[in-house]
Amino acid sequence: MSENRLCYGCMEVKGEQAVCPHCGYQDGTPYLPDYIAPGTMLRERYLIGVLLGHNGEGATYLAYDTVICCKVLIREYMPIGLCTRIKGKPIISVNYNNLAQYKALMAEYTELNKTLARMRNLSHINPTLDLFAENNTTYTVFEYTEGVKLLDFLKDNAGELSWNQAKKMFPPLFTTLSLVHNAGIVHRGISPETIYVTEKGNLQLSAFCISSVRTANTELKTELFPGYAAPEQYSASGRQGTWTDVYGICAVLYRILTGCMPTEAPSRLDNDNLCAPHELSGSIPVHVSKAIMDGLALNSDERTQTITELVTRLFEETEEETAQRTAVTPPPVPKYEPQPEPEYEDEEVYEDYEDYEDLKDGKSAVSAFDKVKVPMIIGILLITVILIVALVLAKVFRDSDSQVISQNSGTSSSLSDIVTVTTEAVTATKEYDSVMINVVGMDYKAKKADLAEWIELNCIAEEYSDEYPAGQIIWQSVKEGEDFKSGDTLDVKVSLGPSKVKVPEFKGVTLSAYIAEIEKIGIKNHTSTPAVNYNYATGAVIKTSVEPGETIDLTTDYKFVITYADNPAVTTTAPPAATTAPTAETTVAPPPASQPAQPGSNPGDGGQDLPGIEEAD
Repeated sequence: MSENRLCYGCMEVKGEQAVCPHCGYQDGTPYLPDYIAPGTMLRERYLIGVLLGHNGEGATYLAYDTVICCKVLIREYMPIGLCTRIKGKPIISVNYNNLAQYKALMAEYTELNKTLARMRNLSHINPTLDLFAENNTTYTVFEYTEGVKLLDFLKDNAGELSWNQAKKMFPPLFTTLSLVHNAGIVHRGISPETIYVTEKGNLQLSAFCISSVRTANTELKTELFPGYAAPEQYSASGRQGTWTDVYGICAVLYRILTGCMPTEAPSRLDNDNLCAPHELSGSIPVHVSKAIMDGLALNSDERTQTITELVTRLFEETEEETAQRTAVTPPPVPKYEPQPEPEYEDEEVYEDYEDYEDLKDGKSAVSAFDKVKVPMIIGILLITVILIVALVLAKVFRDSDSQVISQNSGTSSSLSDIVTVTTEAVTATKEYDSVMINVVGMDYKAKKADLAEWIELNCIAEEYSDEYPAGQIIWQSVKEGEDFKSGDTLDVKVSLGPSKVKVPEFKGVTLSAYIAEIEKIGIKNHTSTPAVNYNYATGAVIKTSVEPGETIDLTTDYKFVITYADNPAVTTTAPPAATTAPTAETTVAPPPASQPAQPGSNPGDGGQDLPGIEEAD
């Protein structure tokens, strides 16, 4: 079909009509200039539709894959504040002062989506279909799934669900989230806004983002979900990990079971009056209520730490609750009245004599199969469950050796256009209490102070870097997402800035100010030489051994010499007076450099004849 006949609002065929009969979108509808215009083609394959949403990390668009003819979602990395859109074009222009930061965050964004692409067989997260670089940024293509947000689903179901409904819907999502955590990913944004209910009634988690977006007081515009964001997300120095997502998923359970959103974490820190779920609804089991409240603990150390632990507590009834649930009044036993014994012409029809005797005595015959069939059924169910779990795990982590990116060869970029999926087993959960955050691209001194109560940053080397400004971290010994123990030391390498720098201009600059300027850009192997030159004020830089604008390679054995003016006061003798008064010696200050030379004077000495004084060139 021709993409020109598609509606940019819903990507359904609308023909030549100006207004879409399906969604009402009208051609020529204004759009935000900071984002891609509807009708733009990316990679000569994806037709961009309307903007669906945006945050500090980037924007999400409805799109159409013209190769396989289906709707998709496209996520564009575009951190507003670090970059801008070139007017009328899809190309992004990065602010020069934010280039290093832009690249570091884009690398984090790319690695996040590569990891998600390796887990695309999980049905309860939005599958990643493609990843490519274009327009000075990176794009991720996701499968378009028909469904509604959990928040809208609740509105259509009286605002809440029962525990019996929830315990059937959520276990697959719990399993998926646990696998995501084992792969080193923390969502940080779990809420009814980011969980979708598909047409089949399954839950699907979406909107994974880099950590800076879901943490307050960072370089990017923050996206926190009030009531669902954990307390540690409101501080850049807060310790985050799997327990952060435990808080989010417990807040979601609180909302769907009680119909009330939990109080926001900052308000709870001031006055924690959050009621337990079973106090708001008597139908919620006490053990479920307690598990949710333990997952909503404000202190992350006292909170349930993993999804596995949470699931165990949610589905583990107390003995008292089990007894209450199973306690039923036994049915009345009918009084047995013996019946006249029938007469049989041939009693040999009963092959089992004992059965016949039982019937004669008014008892029902119980076969050997009846005695063992209940344990057999339970055993078969357990084996079936184990096989299903094993098959799911094998499917997720089997060797795909296939590419996540489409087979088309695309644009060249500093980032790879193709992500090759290799076999990677999920890292077993280690006995650590933290998950490492990314510190690359951040100021070493500031981050060392921020994280002092959690970990110790140790600079093991300083290296030149053309990518990161001086003082920023360029390498960390423990990668982001890996398990880590609080109080341990994190080794880092810090940037000295670029290895090749341009000599700054010295005109009109004093020696002390010039030295501060060159040391700031890394020129530290320098010496200063005084010279007399009345064309310059005392203390002003006259010349340098390397001309301004030329480049110095700081990795070589360079020598940088600065010549500055050091002009002594000039002593002259006044001409003899007409009287016989004694001569007086007078100290005369040199004329300003702008004063024109006197006739008969040397132009190079500022208008004074100074024989015997050597001048600088």
